[in-house]
Amino acid sequence: MKNKVVIWGTNAQNERVLIALELKEAENRVQLYAIPEPLATEEFIAKLNEEWRDNNAEVAFPEGCTILTRDLSVTESILPDDLKADRPDTISRAQTEWHFIVLSGKLHRSYQEELAELKEKVQQLSEFDNGLWTTLKGFWDKVQEQSRDRNLFRAHANDLRDGVNALFNEMKEVRTKAESHFQEASAAILQEVNEKIADIESRIEKSGNKMHIIFEELKAIQAKYRGAKLSNEHRSKMFDRIDAAFKVAKNKRFGSEVNEGSALDRHQKRLQGLLEAMNRMQDSARRDESELDFQRKRVASSEGQLEAQIRQAKIKMIEERLASKQERLADMEKTKAEVERQIKSVSDRENRKNKMDAAKESAKSEIAAITHKQPEDSGAEELNVPATQSVMDALTTVLGETFEDVADTVKAVAAVVSEKAEEAIEEAKAAAEEVVEVLTKDRSEEAPATEEAAPTKDEEQKDA
Repeated sequence: MKNKVVIWGTNAQNERVLIALELKEAENRVQLYAIPEPLATEEFIAKLNEEWRDNNAEVAFPEGCTILTRDLSVTESILPDDLKADRPDTISRAQTEWHFIVLSGKLHRSYQEELAELKEKVQQLSEFDNGLWTTLKGFWDKVQEQSRDRNLFRAHANDLRDGVNALFNEMKEVRTKAESHFQEASAAILQEVNEKIADIESRIEKSGNKMHIIFEELKAIQAKYRGAKLSNEHRSKMFDRIDAAFKVAKNKRFGSEVNEGSALDRHQKRLQGLLEAMNRMQDSARRDESELDFQRKRVASSEGQLEAQIRQAKIKMIEERLASKQERLADMEKTKAEVERQIKSVSDRENRKNKMDAAKESAKSEIAAITHKQPEDSGAEELNVPATQSVMDALTTVLGETFEDVADTVKAVAAVVSEKAEEAIEEAKAAAEEVVEVLTKDRSEEAPATEEAAPTKDEEQKDA
């Protein structure tokens, strides 16, 4: 879109005039030049078209031309009544385009002002501000959307893009410095925790009947550093160290049997203890709700302002206590869901293992039954096809149910049956190896079952 138009027209005296129009975007106005035909030489017309209109170069208009300033309007013509263009459609099109240019320019300037405010905030940063980063990203998304909708000219969008990129780079530098400081601070906190845990571990063996003090110290450390600003790696190491100390302390206080038993048993004990604690907490919360309801009813019938204020204070105390219990119940619900998930995972894994063991024993029993049916001194000529087929069926059962002890099973059969049976078994072994190779490959592609899921931090503390 050009902001200058050159066109021929006529004036009120029906004389030919050359009309030159220039948009003044910032002022929302149009500068109009009406040059009488005698003054519009070919050289001047060439300058208007090639330099003034297309290249925005300055051109000296001849003396005697009429200069007017017109407001840009959507409804009224930008030409005065005494001027008429040879091609009114060109004027009309320019008028609508210039109105769009003015509005787009206003949008660009408003974005520039917003960008200037963001720049000022970024330059004042002493540490990385994630909220400001999100704000800057949202601003750029907004600019991109306007650019895609062609509400902004490409030059305007590029100008804003360069400004936004500069601010992003500044914030990245601030973030890099902040992350370096954060890692240093995180490592210092981890070192502090390790030193405290090391001191406690050295006292566990000497604590005797004062192990409850050790537990309280471990709980205090866990609570103190739970909300500490740590990197994920350092946080994981810290809680692993605290968990290990809890286990050593429990082993010292309650004996090694506290950590014995199957994974399923330990998880079920945790769940049982958690449910009991939740029931007690729910009962306590219900009592608070009942007391809160009672106090609210009594406020209206209080005798005097002092009694009413006392009841209001009690109501506030109960509300705070109830809110705390409800928050703890919510945490317990999350822990319960996690423990139930762990129980299901361990139970499913044990069920699969039991099925595999049962299938293996069943297959061994079938092979043993088949081999005992063969005569002890049977010669090669006495071994018939059904016996061979029975051995193959038994091996197939073994391969279908389990992949363990296949070689041992084949050897046991080979020791009983005749030489001809040995040949059949060798064939079965060759087939078994192929099947084992395929099935083992399939099995290796499955995600390995994890070991016993580690108890949550809250549950370790609760067990303590």
